Amino acid sequence: MKKLLQLILLFLPLLAFTQDYEEIIGCADTEACNYTEDANIDDGSCLYNPFINAAILFDGFSKQIEGTTFTHSYGTQAQSEGIWISDDIFAIWMGEWSGMWWIGVFNEDDTYSANVISEENNPLGMPVSEEVVPTIDNILETLEYGVGTPSMDQYWFGDLPTEACDCDGTPCGAEDDEEEEEEVIVTYDSWINIDLNTDDWPEETSWELLDTNQVVIASGGDYDQDQTLYSEFIELNSGEYYYLLFDSYGDGLWTGGYVEITNACDSVLFFHEGPFQEGATIENFGSEYGYPDNELEATFLISPCALPPAGCTDEEANNYDPNVFTDDGSCEYNYGCTNELASNYDSLATVFPSGPIIPGGSCNLTVWTQNYFGVDPDFYFNGNQDIFEVGNKLYIGESTFYVDFVAEVQGNCNAPAVLIYVVFQQAEADGNLGTFSPGLNVNAVVGDYWYMDPCTFIYGCTDPNALNYNPEAGVNDNSCINIPGCTDSTSALYNPAATFDDGSCDGGDISCSSGKTVVTVEITLDQYTNETGWAIYDGGGTIIEFIEPGTYNDTPAYSIVEKQVCIDNGTPILFVMTDTYGDGLAGSIWGGVDGSWIVYTPCDTLSTGGGNFGPIFQQTATVQECTDDAILGCTDSEYTEYNAYATSDDGTCLTPNVYGCVEEDAFNYDETATSMLYTPSCNNTLTLQDWGDNGWAGSFLVVTQGDNWWGPFTLESDQLQLDTVLDLNTSEMVNTYFYSFGNSQQTAEQCKFEITNPVGLVISSGGTNPYTNPILSYNQYDFKYQAEAKCGDSCIPKVYGCSDDEAVNFNLLANTTDNSCYYNPGCDNEAYTEYYTYFDENGIVADEDDGSCTEFAIFGCMNEDMFNFDFTATVNGTAIGDLTDPCEMYVLGCTDGTAFNYNELANLDFDGLLCTPFINGCMDIEALNYDEEANTDNGSCIEIVNGCTDSTALNYNSEANVDDNTCTPFIYGCMDSSAFNYDSEANTDNESCIEIVSGCTNTLSVNYNADANTDDGSCVLIVYGCMDETALNYNEDANTDNESCIAIIEGCTDSNALNYNDLANVENFTCIPVVNGCMDSTALNYDIDANVDNGSCIEIITGCTDSTALNYNDLANLDDFSCIAYIYGCTDETALNYNDLANTDNDSCIPFIYGCTNQNALNYDSTANTDDFSCILPIYGCMDETATNYDVNANVDNDSCIPFIYGCTNPIGLNYDELANTDDFSCVLPIYGCMNIDALNYDELANVDNGTCIEIIEGCTDPTALNYNELANVDDFSCIAFIYGCTDSTALNYNDLANTDNGTCIEYVYGCTDPTAFNYNVDANTEDFSCIEIIIGCTDEDAINYDPLANTNSGGCIDVLIGCTDINAFNYIQTANTDDGSCEYDAGCSGGPGEPYWLPNECFAWVISIDSNCCEGEWDDYCIELYNYCDLGWPIELEENINGISIYPNPATDILNISKEIDIKIYDMLGNLVISKKRTKQIDITNLPSGIYNLNIIYNNKTINNKFIKQ
Repeated sequence: MKKLLQLILLFLPLLAFTQDYEEIIGCADTEACNYTEDANIDDGSCLYNPFINAAILFDGFSKQIEGTTFTHSYGTQAQSEGIWISDDIFAIWMGEWSGMWWIGVFNEDDTYSANVISEENNPLGMPVSEEVVPTIDNILETLEYGVGTPSMDQYWFGDLPTEACDCDGTPCGAEDDEEEEEEVIVTYDSWINIDLNTDDWPEETSWELLDTNQVVIASGGDYDQDQTLYSEFIELNSGEYYYLLFDSYGDGLWTGGYVEITNACDSVLFFHEGPFQEGATIENFGSEYGYPDNELEATFLISPCALPPAGCTDEEANNYDPNVFTDDGSCEYNYGCTNELASNYDSLATVFPSGPIIPGGSCNLTVWTQNYFGVDPDFYFNGNQDIFEVGNKLYIGESTFYVDFVAEVQGNCNAPAVLIYVVFQQAEADGNLGTFSPGLNVNAVVGDYWYMDPCTFIYGCTDPNALNYNPEAGVNDNSCINIPGCTDSTSALYNPAATFDDGSCDGGDISCSSGKTVVTVEITLDQYTNETGWAIYDGGGTIIEFIEPGTYNDTPAYSIVEKQVCIDNGTPILFVMTDTYGDGLAGSIWGGVDGSWIVYTPCDTLSTGGGNFGPIFQQTATVQECTDDAILGCTDSEYTEYNAYATSDDGTCLTPNVYGCVEEDAFNYDETATSMLYTPSCNNTLTLQDWGDNGWAGSFLVVTQGDNWWGPFTLESDQLQLDTVLDLNTSEMVNTYFYSFGNSQQTAEQCKFEITNPVGLVISSGGTNPYTNPILSYNQYDFKYQAEAKCGDSCIPKVYGCSDDEAVNFNLLANTTDNSCYYNPGCDNEAYTEYYTYFDENGIVADEDDGSCTEFAIFGCMNEDMFNFDFTATVNGTAIGDLTDPCEMYVLGCTDGTAFNYNELANLDFDGLLCTPFINGCMDIEALNYDEEANTDNGSCIEIVNGCTDSTALNYNSEANVDDNTCTPFIYGCMDSSAFNYDSEANTDNESCIEIVSGCTNTLSVNYNADANTDDGSCVLIVYGCMDETALNYNEDANTDNESCIAIIEGCTDSNALNYNDLANVENFTCIPVVNGCMDSTALNYDIDANVDNGSCIEIITGCTDSTALNYNDLANLDDFSCIAYIYGCTDETALNYNDLANTDNDSCIPFIYGCTNQNALNYDSTANTDDFSCILPIYGCMDETATNYDVNANVDNDSCIPFIYGCTNPIGLNYDELANTDDFSCVLPIYGCMNIDALNYDELANVDNGTCIEIIEGCTDPTALNYNELANVDDFSCIAFIYGCTDSTALNYNDLANTDNGTCIEYVYGCTDPTAFNYNVDANTEDFSCIEIIIGCTDEDAINYDPLANTNSGGCIDVLIGCTDINAFNYIQTANTDDGSCEYDAGCSGGPGEPYWLPNECFAWVISIDSNCCEGEWDDYCIELYNYCDLGWPIELEENINGISIYPNPATDILNISKEIDIKIYDMLGNLVISKKRTKQIDITNLPSGIYNLNIIYNNKTINNKFIKQ
């Protein structure tokens, strides 16, 4: 029920809106004395009392304002308030700038007079200042009466006297001064929409809409856009209206112009359209058609019609509503980039950001002519700031700009517009107003639109198959690189870099049918490729294959051309080579390189040759069938016997490949290796260069290997060289493809590349000479460069040097030591000062003389503070080898033997200044007569007796001689601590004590005790109150009832409640609130919560409450949703504008008229409203078939035909004709070269000499020859080859054929050459029979197993280890092999702390505690502990007990533990350093082989050696 009521309340305003509007004319100004309250149209009849508030302008215009003062402004110079001098005179002080009073007077004839009072215009001579107000007399003397005609920029605000009117003796409207004027809401009951489509002359058309009183309601005109629809929505009341349509030229609407007036209720009220072409039958208007005043008049009646719904009518808006008729400005848009090709494409965006150009506040009102313009601040600040980011592209008309800066708030005449500063170039947009585009004028016309293009594009290759495909690119920049080649990965010719297949996968050797053999002709051309031809004839002279001269004309010099043909087995053939010039392939004659050829089958060579063969060469041969004769050998590449040419394995594969370094001189020589291990891959360098140093002009190169590829690579115009690293393997062929397309082919021969391996070997190259070896492109000549990568073997050469990284001369590159390490370079001669300087600075002795010994040492005391300082000494010491400190310290003291403080050790007393004489006296500092100056006691001391020396004191001491401040005076009082008046400070009782009486001492208490002198805390204070527990105001703290109790009465205490009880004083929460309302449950406004009926019930009447509906019920107050809306439109299903939703026909149906509706078409039909796709659009062009630019598609000739002019059109041709537009193939292109026939490089084809001729110089041109002439360019066959060898006849390897000594001579060295002999001399090359047999054994005389016959140490010498060898002794040493008689069997302290005492079990021993008390004091069980040798190993005891250091276990298997951080080195028994650690407490020996090792321990600059066993 409540929801129904809410719906009714919502619809009430709509009901009010639709009521008829009544015009009431009268005075509508509430300030006027004749104000008419019901008037809604002011008729200018308002009258006013004198001195109402008004504004005065000197042109006579006045307007009512509020306020009681007025202000004058003279231009912009001053502003001040004025005062009334009388009822019709006022004055204004104009300020110090003018020094005068301005006077104004209202005259009786409604005119106005004005003047000034100043120093110059002041008849009465009154003071002229702001403080002195002019008098009436002075004003009347000053004023010159007359009608005031001041300028428009002078005005007053103030109280204006006008014609009076009487409202019962009081100013009319005075009582309303403080009341707010009631707002008058004007409503209309109908509306119309006027659509005017302009013709080609929009400026001629205008119109007016008038009511029956001939009052103009609305008008239009000043149209400036032709063929444009202008719409006007007008609210008005129903009734009769007149519409006047004007044409200033007098010919009415023309060329498609029309006017249509409609609303939703009356459909079409008026419609008129002009003729579409001359002679049309549709009636026009204007003077020439009989209408007066060039106008067309129409009268129509408008019915009441509810306003159409308003909303967003823009289909591109987010909130577009197809059901609304008028746009209310509520459209919302998703601004952003709508171009799908843009990188920032926004699929949600619907429109580009745009908006109107608005004017400034008081400047730039029509056009902006600087580098900025204004936009709507409401649009800008409504979340659209990001649109104007710096650098964004922006359009105004046809001009393009970029946002540079945004000024959001203006403090000038441009406010409130937001200013957008722009620049011409995006690179200039930096957000800085200080930088701008000079001379920029946006020429932004107010009212025109700006629009922003937020789209950003990434340009690049958009072809996904291209080599340089950019998936992020949205716009193709025609940069795509497509590489032709074989794309079949299973083909032997597969090119992994190819982007499209060029059909080359089927290339390679052709296959011949049975009985035929493939014959291959391979020719390497010289530089004159057009001269060469060849043929193959069978035995009967029939041509099998023929290539005529000139076929290779476009083939680059020195190219390799190949052709294959199938020939019947057993066929005799004649192979013929021809040369039209007659010099064969002799390119070297002309400064080039000779060509060659080979004709072969898979098993036979039929012909081969090259160089100068004259004009023709012939050779016969027979094509034999190839048989597969087996080649026996090892076919397994994993064996050293592998034969790459073997086709059948013969079982000779015996030795498997063991890969490694097989070079004995290498650092990593592997004696077990049988085959060299080669590096499988390495970084090679691809180098691109250009002989012209101007780049590759678009040519590019790709490198492939297996499935890998690199590229494309090119050289830009500003690059001289490009280096790129390629990671190549040695197991697959390296293919290089060069590509050149279009114009780049003109200079392709200048391109050059090389691929170089890490050791500088060029493994592949092309274009090494632009003349003799130009680069060949794959796409032109089907040529690719092939090579094998070579990465070298795995051997590492030995690098000798110091390899200890702790040495001063450590060589990071050394991998083999040469025992040259030194660690402490310096002066190593004790006779020099620098020797000791180095030692003092470093704490060690130099082990390498670095040449720093320069000054002989002078020994002596060098301490300046010492008694015997020697300024000549350079070393503080006694002599070489004795650095005992020689310095003697100063000993200050008295050297006088008779003095009290004589010091026999003193050596300095400053002439007796330090001596003290004997002084006798009491020297006891505790004595009464102590003499602090005495140094000799004479026995006169008096003992001190402390005490009170005051005889009047309580504690006077007659024996005291020193008062100790303890004297106590007599204090009299009560000394009884239990008395009431006990005095704790009294020391003498005066019998004044009073007994204590306890009780309550508070007189306000109930239990006050007047005899008590000591309060015992028992007081109970009086509390008055109600003591009745059942009373309303019962006080539980009261102890005295004051008869104030109030009885409790419960009930409703709310006076507004329905059941209010005025006697109740305690709320019992039973109140019932009063709810007024309708209590009739059948009523429209029944209130279920009401308990008091207020007579407001409304009977329910259901029905359609929509006044605009077809079945509207004006009595209904509750809508039953039965309303049927009027839907106007065309209901004819055969009409063009049929509306299937319409239920009321408005006579707007338009029949279909088919035809061409495109005005630009040749067959345009102006009467058609439905296009039948028959339009023929004009195609402009040349229609002359004999013209050079004839356009076969043109149907309209545009006089653009150009006749053919034949000639050479190539601008580089020698006979270039700049007038020719059609090439007749007569161009003679320049061929640059040497035209001197006597030159080395004479070019008979050249027609332009380029100055490159080279003079012929004969000589030996072989750089490897002995007599090589570097200036010669023609070889005269005089070269003498170098024969290197030893030319010393006394040398071991003398070569009598050598002409060049290569330093290889070997001197005779005699000695034992038997490598198995004891005295084998590795340097000997001549045996002298001195060899001695090797006898292996221990050669160490100190070893326990020394062999005196051995000459070669076996490495098995066993050191003599002395110690106790008896396992039963407590000091048994397991590593000892020679007993020294030191075994002890007593577990006492003879061995010292830490020595073990072995138990019968071999794994356990007692170890004496380190606590020395165990040895020096009483023995106890705590003094020993059990040690598990089997688990922990043998504890090492150092030769010297250095601060209790111990290392354990020994033997050890993995970890050695150290009790303190020390420096330690471990050597094997051959003296090799295997482990070195600094400041460590643990060493990992897991990886050491089992055996005995030496420990080298460095601690506190002391070195200790010992051994341990690695198990």
